[in-house]
Amino acid sequence: MMSAGVVINHIMVQLRDYIKTDTAAEVKAVLNMNLCEYTFRKNENPTELSTDTDATYEILLNYRDQLIIEGKAAATIENYGRELKKLLVWTGLPVKEIKERHINSYMAHGRIQRKWKDKTYNSKIRSLRAFFRWAYEYDVIPEDPMRRIKEIKEEFRMGSILSPEHREIMRCACRTSRELALVDLLYSSGGRISEICRLDRDGIDFSNRRMIIFGKGKKEREIYFSPQAKVHMTDYLKSRTDSSPALFVCARAPYRRLSDDGVRYILKQIQARDGRLAGLQISPHTFRRTCGTDMINRGAPAEMVQKKLGHENINTTLTCYAKISTAAVRDAERRYGAA
Repeated sequence: MMSAGVVINHIMVQLRDYIKTDTAAEVKAVLNMNLCEYTFRKNENPTELSTDTDATYEILLNYRDQLIIEGKAAATIENYGRELKKLLVWTGLPVKEIKERHINSYMAHGRIQRKWKDKTYNSKIRSLRAFFRWAYEYDVIPEDPMRRIKEIKEEFRMGSILSPEHREIMRCACRTSRELALVDLLYSSGGRISEICRLDRDGIDFSNRRMIIFGKGKKEREIYFSPQAKVHMTDYLKSRTDSSPALFVCARAPYRRLSDDGVRYILKQIQARDGRLAGLQISPHTFRRTCGTDMINRGAPAEMVQKKLGHENINTTLTCYAKISTAAVRDAERRYGAA
């Protein structure tokens, strides 16, 4: 048997090339806090643990390859892998030894200790269910431990949208043609932030104010943008001196393609310039939600809004994006209500 101190010292020696000298003490303190109550027995078969680890690693690689073959988005693949690794770390078990009770315990820990919200809980359930269903269908495991684990009912809350006044305040707070182009394009196109960031400048049809984007599942669709967005995108591109093919790039060299987080940062900067925007939840998705909601309130058929936003299910359009205004309800009552 070995004490925790001996094991920790061995670990610190092997980590010396991977951690900075000024953080080594903190790392050792964390290990001591978590392991000081344990004693350890050396495994008589040193290949046993590595075999389990290697087998799990191979399973994860095979699952990732399957997701790639199915055409899943990179963000989806990353999210599935992240959620699965969290379960494996928490249980400390290889994939083939995980049972229903282990997953139930993990999920209960998340609900009680981590205070997961209903949406977070269900998202993890869906990620784990997809993996274990695959593992069972391909005979990696003898039975599916997720078979009887169900999602919980979520309390739906409509996300925030921007009023016309707040959108105009955002526009007035912009200081560059890039900022104006971003704000106008996010709203008028209704595109997802990932779709907007993937756009290239040679893929924009300015004459007809349209562009081809690739949404979830690499599905292609055509979307349009406003005259305001056209003006500011044109001005922005004329001001560029770089050779990047991306429609939006960072403000400084080497002018990399603007990322999702980069757009979020720009919107926060714009919002901070005017106190009238304080307290509002403004994100790229806020503009997309506002676009869909405004179209519904102007009388656009739900099917048209669904096509513009790229929703596979029209219920998503009606439930998540259609916050019907009081004025629209009154107008509908006047036009279609009882005489």
